[in-house]
Amino acid sequence: MTPAIIRPLPGERRVSYSAAWLVPVDAVTGSAPGLPLQVLLDIQEGQGWLPTGIAPIITLSGAVGYPDLGRRADAATAAPTRYRARFESEVYLALSRAYRDGEEFLAYPFDDTVPPAAAASRVMVSLVPAAGYPFPGDLPVLYGQVSTAAGEPVPDVLLGVAMGPPALRTPQTVQALTGPGGTFALPLRWAPAGQAITVTATDYRHTPTRTGQLSVRLPDALGHNQKIVIGLRQGASKWPSTSAPASTSRNSTSARIPSRA
Repeated sequence: MTPAIIRPLPGERRVSYSAAWLVPVDAVTGSAPGLPLQVLLDIQEGQGWLPTGIAPIITLSGAVGYPDLGRRADAATAAPTRYRARFESEVYLALSRAYRDGEEFLAYPFDDTVPPAAAASRVMVSLVPAAGYPFPGDLPVLYGQVSTAAGEPVPDVLLGVAMGPPALRTPQTVQALTGPGGTFALPLRWAPAGQAITVTATDYRHTPTRTGQLSVRLPDALGHNQKIVIGLRQGASKWPSTSAPASTSRNSTSARIPSRA
């Protein structure tokens, strides 16, 4: 059940604190997302999650906040509540989905005289491009799909490319994520032509961890749908996390971040 939010009476002084400050960043541009994005908020109930229907505030800088989640009538004795914010879009994928369904945080109780026990820190949410992202025409992009040996598409798989000397003077890395259908779009802005590039796919959401690799050369690999097959890597474990169990449920309760011209 969503905790009740206390409303002020006329003439009362009201103090507010955000339970979280989440800063989404477009991994391609390095700036605030300029394309449609939704933020969905869930509350933890036992070992599961329920949608709250609570919309965040969006600051002028693009940060996502929840100012009244922790407001309680019994702020001095109430326990904190765990929430989860999920970022959903047709063109973005939250990179953190490689490990969990959303950004979890605690809303500490407060009122107009009792501050929260801990202040919210700013958390950057990296939004990598989905297959439908409108890339610039001059940016090399590797498109493909990750699946199991049986041909089952695998979502939320982390893809990475790292390259350094002698191919590149300055080491470079890039990451991407598979979408619901296992598809991915991996921008390779710095990849040299004719040089072998190894794409590593890792499924941290599976126990044990599953991995796969693909070796390609640009520009030959562009314009073709690349396939990566992942399999089990014995003895591996999931990415360590102190957060609550993840849920794969989705719902339509959302707050839309308007696109920027």
